Amino acid sequence: MEITPTKRQLYPDIACGFLIIHMVFGHITQHAGLWQGQQSLYTFWCSLIFFMMPWFFFKAGMFFREKPTLVEIKASAKRLLVPFALFSFLGACLEYAAKMSHEGFTTVGFIRDNLHALLMGGALESNPPLWFLFSLFFARIIFNILFKKLPDHIIAIIGFLAACAFMHAPLDLPHYFGNIPAGLFFLAAGHFLKDKQFKRPVLIAAIVTFIAIFASNNPQVDMRLHHVSSGLYFLWFPASLAGIVILDHIAKIRLLEKIRLQAIGKDSMTYYVLHWLVIVCVSIVVKRVLPDASTELKIALYTFACGIILPLTVFIRKRIKSCKHSETSR
Repeated sequence: MEITPTKRQLYPDIACGFLIIHMVFGHITQHAGLWQGQQSLYTFWCSLIFFMMPWFFFKAGMFFREKPTLVEIKASAKRLLVPFALFSFLGACLEYAAKMSHEGFTTVGFIRDNLHALLMGGALESNPPLWFLFSLFFARIIFNILFKKLPDHIIAIIGFLAACAFMHAPLDLPHYFGNIPAGLFFLAAGHFLKDKQFKRPVLIAAIVTFIAIFASNNPQVDMRLHHVSSGLYFLWFPASLAGIVILDHIAKIRLLEKIRLQAIGKDSMTYYVLHWLVIVCVSIVVKRVLPDASTELKIALYTFACGIILPLTVFIRKRIKSCKHSETSR
């Protein structure tokens, strides 16, 4: 009996591609100085996509499969901690080379600052977006252990309560003490809602919830720093879930397949771990060659560089992988 392979659903890749582009451009504008006291339609748009990082935890939950604990640790370490370590090291080398000629720079101070950033924020200063890989690793391990004894919706409640407790803790705790349980909530929710999210009543509830909370409270949370900049923290959870459900529905629109966002989504890890380093490299060059460059010019240059280098890196990586596969199959 011939088994027909299951066709890969494109909507997670389309949603992922959209959010990766949103993230990269957000970091581009950050490096260009757009966030320094400026308000615009773009900043409003960013406030609307406040559920970006929760979506990535949610996606991890959608595709989660229970494994023996040691198997899960090894698999997650290979997939998450290896790129975390590699691109943290590359970022540190880049930052060291860029700062070593600065007045007052010392190697001891450089190591001290980066160790502090790692211990408190879960990532080095030289590539801060990598915090997600660090936190997702622990969220996956915790979920895998708890799922052997508890249903996913109970795990989500545990994550929610723990995250709220750490948010209001009187101690100055490392940021990942808060973002890991928050990530656990969204990971468990993704596992619970993977198929349920596409039922019409769930979509209607999501739309009503999103509009009501965003219009009345507008919760804005920096998930990495586990910091609330506006609104009520506990409302960020249902509002983010509502935004995630709405985005996943939008990503199912057939017309979006023609934009090829799914191509970026499939290779999201490459874009994620590399984009900050590309922006930093280009910003160093721009500061030396065009010290008086306007914010708009910087955004254009950084966007152009990311638009060329990141897809080219994906292409080269795939070619190398294809060549290795061809050699082993001979």
